[in-house]
Amino acid sequence: MDGEEKELVARARHNPEAFGRLYDQNYRAILNYILRRTGDVELAQDITAETFVKALSNMGRFQWQGISFSAWLYRIATNEIARYFRKGAYQTVSMEYLREEQGFEPVSPH
Repeated sequence: MDGEEKELVARARHNPEAFGRLYDQNYRAILNYILRRTGDVELAQDITAETFVKALSNMGRFQWQGISFSAWLYRIATNEIARYFRKGAYQTVSMEYLREEQGFEPVSPH
């Protein structure tokens, strides 16, 4: 955490433009982090958006306690991923369903 980041975070609490800079600096890394965990581009984009909405609405709660702002964003992203999977918003599909209903035939690994 450098002084510049601390100053930007302090300004972002009351200044949307400053938060926009934090967003620009961290968006790609957070998106990639979420994408690696979900494997779905659209879902990763949605969770990334929710991560930044939560960060913006909770800027007043962020405190410098030995972690950087980006570490705080990763924690929010991790919580949002867990929340998504906990609420069962994802859909699991059986192989039998894929085979019978969708005409899917698995490829032999050999």
